[in-house]
Amino acid sequence: MADSIKRVAHYAPFLWAKGGIANYVERLGQAQEGIGLEVHYLTQKHGEDVLPENTTLVESEAHLFQLAKERQIDILHLHKPVKHLPEDRVTTVRTMHGNQGSCPSGTRFLARSEKPCDRKYSVGGCFFTHITQRCGSLKPSKIKRNFNGIRIEQDLGTQLHTFTVSRFLRTRMINSGYSEDKLHVLHSPAPDAPYTPGPPPAGDAPHFLFLGRLVPHKGPQWVLRTMTKLDMPIKLDIGGEGPLRAELEDFCNKHGLQHRVKFHGWVAQDRVKALIAHSRAVIVPSLWHEPAGLVTLEAAAAGRAVIASRVGGVPEYALDEYSLMVKPGDKAQLAQAIQKLAKEYERAVRMGECALRNARTRYSMAQFVDRQQALYHIALEENKYQLA
Repeated sequence: MADSIKRVAHYAPFLWAKGGIANYVERLGQAQEGIGLEVHYLTQKHGEDVLPENTTLVESEAHLFQLAKERQIDILHLHKPVKHLPEDRVTTVRTMHGNQGSCPSGTRFLARSEKPCDRKYSVGGCFFTHITQRCGSLKPSKIKRNFNGIRIEQDLGTQLHTFTVSRFLRTRMINSGYSEDKLHVLHSPAPDAPYTPGPPPAGDAPHFLFLGRLVPHKGPQWVLRTMTKLDMPIKLDIGGEGPLRAELEDFCNKHGLQHRVKFHGWVAQDRVKALIAHSRAVIVPSLWHEPAGLVTLEAAAAGRAVIASRVGGVPEYALDEYSLMVKPGDKAQLAQAIQKLAKEYERAVRMGECALRNARTRYSMAQFVDRQQALYHIALEENKYQLA
């Protein structure tokens, strides 16, 4: 059984676009190579002049499945949906990284209210909310594409074993009509840290860190509003780019925060590690139902405490032992959590140590790969039975 999977291929139309999926696939591929698998990467688009190693451009979805057969791929692992599954395909599985399985816009975020959306999916209800809450584009073509995407996702869910990155995603998908038999929770792994991180810097002006795209549902505006309420010399580093940046910078200038808040723009992974190391804690202020909140694992792997919204799949990663959880959008709760860790250095150190232990045990890459291999085998054996 252990030798029945030798070649794995990962696919998304924009596989290497900067973001969470690319980081996830890169780390997963390296781990799979580490246990002796031959790993291929397939994508339709690529923005660089030179393709990453073992990456092949495919012309279409039909070409994708044809190439998988020609290369004798044992497991074709999709990270985005495809519109059509051929009957004679190689064994194919899917990771659901986001809310697209139960939300037409994929955000589960009520933009006008700046609150997470708890609605159960229905065409009529979601269309009404789409219009009234601006939780997606108002362009008719985009609305049609979003709702058609749900239909495609539900169709795939009946045919493919699908791995969800949180119990939250699985529950929402089941509530939206998916069969639970093919949905498996597979929590993402923490980054490997080849060294033991040191404690956070001690000092009178502790740094806290936000990492993420500067968009409303990620909540950077909530953090800045909270900063105006703090009467301690706390500093905030913001790592990320996005359409809100100019508005956030203007807010800082108008409220006298420009000397306490530093915008670093998009930061490479090495710089991310340095920013986390320089912080007292990492803030994950999501206002949407974040599918997983993987920034919490980056913080944990670096031995840092977390302050996070109690939304979506975040509580499954930001465990109480090393996290302070707050109600999304609540400035008073967020301010209290920030001030607690700013005042109680030893508490922040202990929480960071606990976070690191969890990252290396409960969320280790070795455990993740073992679990994924077991799920691969389930899909492979089922496919053999169906083809027999």
